[in-house]
Amino acid sequence: MSNSLARQQGVRRKLTAMDDKFMGKNVLLVDDSIVRGTTSREIVSMARESGAKKVYFASCAPPITHAHIYGIDLASPSELIAHDQGHDRALESIAQHIGADKVIFQDLQDLKDACSEATVSDRKMPAIRDFEVGVFCGKYVTPVDPGYFEHLERVRGETRKMKVLEKAREAVATGCANPEDYRIATNGVEVTGDGKVVPASPIQRSNQNPTLNGNGVENSSKSSGEDALPRGRMDISLHNLADYP
Repeated sequence: MSNSLARQQGVRRKLTAMDDKFMGKNVLLVDDSIVRGTTSREIVSMARESGAKKVYFASCAPPITHAHIYGIDLASPSELIAHDQGHDRALESIAQHIGADKVIFQDLQDLKDACSEATVSDRKMPAIRDFEVGVFCGKYVTPVDPGYFEHLERVRGETRKMKVLEKAREAVATGCANPEDYRIATNGVEVTGDGKVVPASPIQRSNQNPTLNGNGVENSSKSSGEDALPRGRMDISLHNLADYP
């Protein structure tokens, strides 16, 4: 099961839309933020299924456009719904992506001003005027070395490898695997240069050094059907328990 599908099912388990609150109404849904858009899209879908005429979606945070680099594995930049988009285009495309009639985001300066006001607790102490807001604008409070984000993506990919492999094997074992799950369960996974976890390519015999016999002639004991061997093979057998006493 993909992470996206798991999040969708998680929303359905946590939230229930009551028809009498949505039927024939224009509704405004408010959430703390929109990261990938998967959760937001599922919430909007539930509102429409319950009869809402129009659905507006408000985010209490500004558009999240950049990665978090201070310890929170927020998401890969390529997964962020607002990444690498102009503001006006982002609003329209994000609304379309999550199925809403309109999307409203918090303004970054307004957010900073509100947080600054909330920190004033002692008149002897100056109010905090600035905050770490790199995820909203790409300007971090500490310098970022060139190539760091590419390195971060590769590290994130390496961290996800085992999780992706385990999910694929579970899908195969439970009978709900797709072709990609079978490839992953058979050959394993690898991380691309941009940090994506993809099915590993089978090891091709033609890429291996040939083995020679005592006369210097290449051994050809393997049949042509074995030219491409999977990196790791797993036998999956189904048995009828009634066959065993």
